[in-house]
Order: sequence, then C-alpha cells, then structure tokens
Amino acid sequence: MSRRLDKITDEAALWFVRAQNPEFSNEDRKELASWLAASAEHVQEYLALTSVVAGVAGSVEEADVDELIELAQKETPGAEVIAFSGLEEQSAPVESGSAGPGGKRMSRWAVAAIVLVAVMIWYQQLEPSVAHYETGIGEQTMFLLDDGSVVSLNAQSTLQVLFDDDSRDVRLVSGEALFDVEKDANRPFRVSTESAIAEAFGTQFNVRYRGSDTTVTVVEGLVDVQSPSTGASAPSGTIIGVGQQARVNTGEIAVIETDVQEATSWRERRLVFDARPLSDVVYEFNLFNDQQILIADPGIAGRAISGSFEADDRESFALFLSEVGIADFAQHSDGSIELRDIVETGNN
Repeated sequence: MSRRLDKITDEAALWFVRAQNPEFSNEDRKELASWLAASAEHVQEYLALTSVVAGVAGSVEEADVDELIELAQKETPGAEVIAFSGLEEQSAPVESGSAGPGGKRMSRWAVAAIVLVAVMIWYQQLEPSVAHYETGIGEQTMFLLDDGSVVSLNAQSTLQVLFDDDSRDVRLVSGEALFDVEKDANRPFRVSTESAIAEAFGTQFNVRYRGSDTTVTVVEGLVDVQSPSTGASAPSGTIIGVGQQARVNTGEIAVIETDVQEATSWRERRLVFDARPLSDVVYEFNLFNDQQILIADPGIAGRAISGSFEADDRESFALFLSEVGIADFAQHSDGSIELRDIVETGNN
C-alpha cells in the first residue's frame, strides 16, 4: 500500500471518528463533504469505515451508473444529485468493474464517484434547512410550523425558521410576528433579532423589530427576554408575563405594563397608539399602503399620537391630524399624502 493511500486511510478514519461525535456540527459536515469531493479515493476509504450508504454501496458491483443514481435519488426523495467533478482527472490505475444491464462497465473510481452522490445527498439532509417567510406591503399571513406552533406575520416582515432535535430557533429579520407556541419542555422556542432574544417553551407572545429596537409583548404565559450581549445560553434574562412588554435597545431591557389588545391589533389591520411619535405612526401606516405618507417637516415627527385607526384608511388619519391640530396635509397626484406643520400653512 502506498504512503499516499496510507495517509488517505488515516484521514478517513479520523473523519469517521469525528462524525460519530454528537457535537459534529454543520461546519464539520461541510468540511467532510469537501474532503470527500476532493478525490474518489477519499470516498472509497471512508465508505470502508461506515455503513452510512450501505444500501447503495452494497449494490454497486451489480448496477450500472444510471441505476446507482436512481437508487441514490430513491433513498432521498426530492434531493438533487451532486456530480463528482474530479473523476476524469484521477491518475490511479483503473480496475475493471462489472457491466450493468445497460452494458456500461465501471472502474472502481466510477463506483466511488456514484456512491459520492449518495454521501453528499445524505449530508445535505443532515444539515438543517432554514425555512424563509416574507410578506410585502399590506400583506399578512399565518402559517403552521413543524412543531404545531402557529405564526402570524405582519406586513413587510421577514422570518427564518430553523428547527432541530434540541431547539426551535426563529430569526425575525425585520417586521413583526405573533407566536402561538406549542408546548415542548425539551425544546425551547427562541425568537431572536439583532437586538434581543425571546425564549419560551409554550406560550403566546408578540415580537416587533424596528431598526435597533425590539419589543416583546406577552399575551399568555411567561417569556424570557435577553439581549445578545447576555447570550442565548444564559440561564435567564428578564422574565415577563401576561400584559407586560419588554423593550430592548443597545442591551438595555425596559419592562412596562401594556395593553395586549393594542400590541396585537395589527392582526385585524387596526393601528392603535397611545402617545406614540408621529414618525412611528406614519411608519406603521406605510407598512400597509402602496401610496405612502410623507412627513415634510421634521419638526412634527415627534408629536404624540393617540387613537385607533384602520390601517388601510390613510385619508381618515390625515383628516384626524388636521382636526386635532397636529398637522396639515396635501394629497399628491401619485396618491401619496404629505404632512406639514399647521403653523407653516397658516391654519389654526
């Protein structure tokens, strides 16, 4: 046996041992897949140590290329076959293989390359897939997750879901969502944004992520709210219960009592505000309407707004602002509404 093959055998053994470790990560799997793809010899030596693809490996001497590909696909329905790109560059001696029904004879390198298809597909399956959900302007959706939890996603929101045997991780990339979490004492349900982490085992809570601010509102049960600086592995952050809201910004967590109906009114396409800055209210309206509301005078952006409004009715909102003396407005030909300071227009 050549020194080169001895080295490959040793590497294959090391990879095999590493792969049995429960902490074998997705990055480790990718590295192993790359090592396998580097040479058909790598594949053969690794297969000699593992029964991962025994169903395929045990058939290679009696099957042709097409049958092996078909078998690999059958073992993993819907998987994409990954070709072995380095096959023709192999310089090792070629041994004759057996002829399949189609009359195709394969070298041991061809056999290894086809088995690699199954190996690579297997590693694709082991690596948890991330599910993506996204809504556009004015669009809301509700969907069921694999664990039975229900998610309601607000307009212009993006969500990523990654579940495995130990955890349920959801990433709120932008926007807002209400989570009705199915109880599972063995797998925490964790929602993270850039500025906060909310964790529960079975409850209902709302998460809104705007810029660097994350707001978590508990509808049922208890939720553990942490900042990324604390880390998701921390035993506990700030525990909040029904009717409480945690606002997280730059690592600071502030807890207040809140109206749950107000926090979740967006599900009925209603916008409810209690002394919220005009800029925030306009932002919420613009999530639901193609024709946007614009603030022409930055000086009015901080004026406090309280009230309940239909998310699709911009005109009534603009009239309200004018009637209570907060801002005047003008509607343009493109449908947009421009808010101006009433003092500047001369109205009282």
